[in-house]
Amino acid sequence: MTKRGSKALLVGCGSIGKKHLQELLPVFDAVTVVDINEETLAWAKAEGDGRVSTRTSVAELAGEIATAPFDIAVVANWGPDHVKTIRELLGFGQRNFVAEKPLADSIADVRAIGDEVRGVGGKLWINLTRRFSGLQAGIEKLAAEHSLGELQSINVIGGARCFATNGIHYLDFANFMFGARPLTVMADLDTQNINPRHADLAFYEGTAVYGYSGRRRFSISLNNSSSINEYAQLLWRNAEGELAPNGDFVLRLRVAAEIEQYPSVTRTGNASVEVFRGNLWLNENGLTGMTALYQTVLEGDDSAHGSAPDPAFTAEDLLAALISSEKGERLSIPVQVSEVEAERQWSIS
Repeated sequence: MTKRGSKALLVGCGSIGKKHLQELLPVFDAVTVVDINEETLAWAKAEGDGRVSTRTSVAELAGEIATAPFDIAVVANWGPDHVKTIRELLGFGQRNFVAEKPLADSIADVRAIGDEVRGVGGKLWINLTRRFSGLQAGIEKLAAEHSLGELQSINVIGGARCFATNGIHYLDFANFMFGARPLTVMADLDTQNINPRHADLAFYEGTAVYGYSGRRRFSISLNNSSSINEYAQLLWRNAEGELAPNGDFVLRLRVAAEIEQYPSVTRTGNASVEVFRGNLWLNENGLTGMTALYQTVLEGDDSAHGSAPDPAFTAEDLLAALISSEKGERLSIPVQVSEVEAERQWSIS
């Protein structure tokens, strides 16, 4: 339902920006789109059916924002410019933001920008939409129904999907499922100039392993020489879940008689008893992750996830893996870096 008199700003209307616009239009009365591409702006106007106005630069909005800030400003432009754009808008008087991932490309900016927004009474959401989807609730409901106990590990494997571009969604999913940020990371990563967004942006392959409290683990292994999509394996003591990118989920248990006969955890066996197969992407209200994100924005709720880690710091956890790979050593999180290292900008998207 559209909120009467509400208005939104969308900075950047590329492939992901177009998705944001399609989510914004049912929620806000008017949307202003900023992009440098005239064809893109024409598409946005047509999509908006009279409710979209366009600009070619953020600077054109300085006076309008100073008089009446937008209810929300969505920053979905060139990844390395996310923080720069948020700061420019803050300077004009804008207060509330949805930022595309990655929120920032340096440790220093990740640590600073949330405080800068909140310091002027603003709110900041990150488009890491698995935490707004039905995945966690659905998986935890199944775990309770089958008395699976605590989730022990999440392992992601796939082809050329990029640890930064797509892996960050799974890292945030692990943080959300485990209810905590990782304590350590050890990574071995490499990049080739194959990023479809721009040749100057990295496209990371390799392996990263994150350690959480209670010996829980999140690992991800991607290979730029393969075109196979990724999937996530979730492990409980005696059960295995398989999660596809679209939210399809399969849960299998070990045969109970085998466990009863040989209960030791080292007497391993296959999870061969399928007890669930279905899609868990929609939340309890039947909303997709991005739609649910904008519902929380409309409600002004930036603390919807209770004790779950702030998604802004998922970018720091990701950058910690890049630093670990470069140093060739396991690092503690939050990562300890010099001022120069903290200011370093990584070519991630």
